[in-house]
Amino acid sequence: MPRYASKVDATAASLVKHAKSVGADYLPLNGVIDGVLHFRGRVWLIDWKSPGGDLTPAQSKLVARGWPIRFISTTAQLNTLLGIGA
Repeated sequence: MPRYASKVDATAASLVKHAKSVGADYLPLNGVIDGVLHFRGRVWLIDWKSPGGDLTPAQSKLVARGWPIRFISTTAQLNTLLGIGA
């Protein structure tokens, strides 16, 4: 049986700070997903996950329906998504 997240992850603040430091704009939603990230004309639905964090039941349902949610745990993953170097 899958485990589901039930707490706020510990990585969100530092990842949002990094995103803003490289020029991205972030709109927090604080709902089923954490927010929307905008960078150089592109937009992503984002959920910040602690390493090893699991999807919530609602997130699992959205992913199963094809929603393009990006689950980001590290600065390296964020840089890759944004297409920038470290």
